[in-house]
Amino acid sequence: MSKQRYLAIETSSPRLSLALGDEARILATYRGQHDWRHAESLFEGIEKLLRRTHWTIQSLTGVAVSTGPGSFTGIRIGLAAARVLGQTLKIPVAGISSLETMAAGAKTRHRRLAPQIDALRGQVFSALYERTPKGSLRRVLVEGMAPADVWMKKIKQCAGRQAVWISPLKGCYPDAGVLLTLAIPKLALQGPEAYKSVLPLYIRQAAAVVRRR
Repeated sequence: MSKQRYLAIETSSPRLSLALGDEARILATYRGQHDWRHAESLFEGIEKLLRRTHWTIQSLTGVAVSTGPGSFTGIRIGLAAARVLGQTLKIPVAGISSLETMAAGAKTRHRRLAPQIDALRGQVFSALYERTPKGSLRRVLVEGMAPADVWMKKIKQCAGRQAVWISPLKGCYPDAGVLLTLAIPKLALQGPEAYKSVLPLYIRQAAAVVRRR
């Protein structure tokens, strides 16, 4: 019987997503409403998952969390919860880019994948990934922020017309089950102090900081 009990937390998008699983499979998932109310529903969702799997919070052996980019508030909520669990339970924490999670979960056979998230003010967060023959993802263009037409030019130069765009506008949100699958190899290598080095991938400053300037 597996001794690993992992929790995945995805709060970077409007839809809260949670998952529980071991090193072999996803055992239970939870999706919140499309309403940005992660602070209110996060722990309720975790409790529901734990009841469904008959686990206790103390029995968790690792936490995977989305580091963004995406909503500043959502990312902070998810990271705060993951870091507290890591510190309190003395278990590994691993962070995964929300763009990588979107690419890995895309329902397409295309080899080159360009996830994008609205960054507001005419900008988008994006990156370019490529599926390898073994099924893993290789990052071709690092995560960044730019106008959509600038990203399209970059990706066309790098991948021609072979890349497919993935975005929440097309119903593709980062999913906690996919997040956990990506994080499991990292969790196996992390120690109990790993929560200290799991940081948000903001890419740009929060709107409140910009306004103050």
